[in-house]
Amino acid sequence: MTNKTRSVVMTAVFTAIIFVLTAILHIPAPSGYVHLGDAILYISAIILDMPWAIIAGALGEGLADVAGGFAMYLPATIIIKAVAALLFVSVRNRENRLLTKYTVFMTLPAAIVTVGGYFAADLLISREFAVADILGNTVQALSSAVIFIFLAAALDKINIKDKI
Repeated sequence: MTNKTRSVVMTAVFTAIIFVLTAILHIPAPSGYVHLGDAILYISAIILDMPWAIIAGALGEGLADVAGGFAMYLPATIIIKAVAALLFVSVRNRENRLLTKYTVFMTLPAAIVTVGGYFAADLLISREFAVADILGNTVQALSSAVIFIFLAAALDKINIKDKI
């Protein structure tokens, strides 16, 4: 398999996983629900090269918005998730580890981009919900960070980067 074919296949797989874990698998939370899509986006951005990481994250989460009836957020989601992917691509290592001090740190700017980005989108789309959505987006961003850390640690224990 050529490198380009491998990249396309891996991008399609990550896009599908991100879509399913964003659109379908929801964990109830006081502020609404939490999904696992962002954590997988972070992992995909550490594994995939550019621009594949951006494509997987933006497309997977964007399609979840459309499928969930939130198509009005599609442009914002594409930008927000592309930036989040770029953050993780920028600190990925060439070692066989997903979890490093840099990737853990990157969950903070990713959270800021997510909360700030959706706040800005809400100001344009639905001004009356902009402030109210801050709590839900913050819970989602912090949950994504925790889920990423635990999932990346588990995947590192089985040396996932050696296997893909």
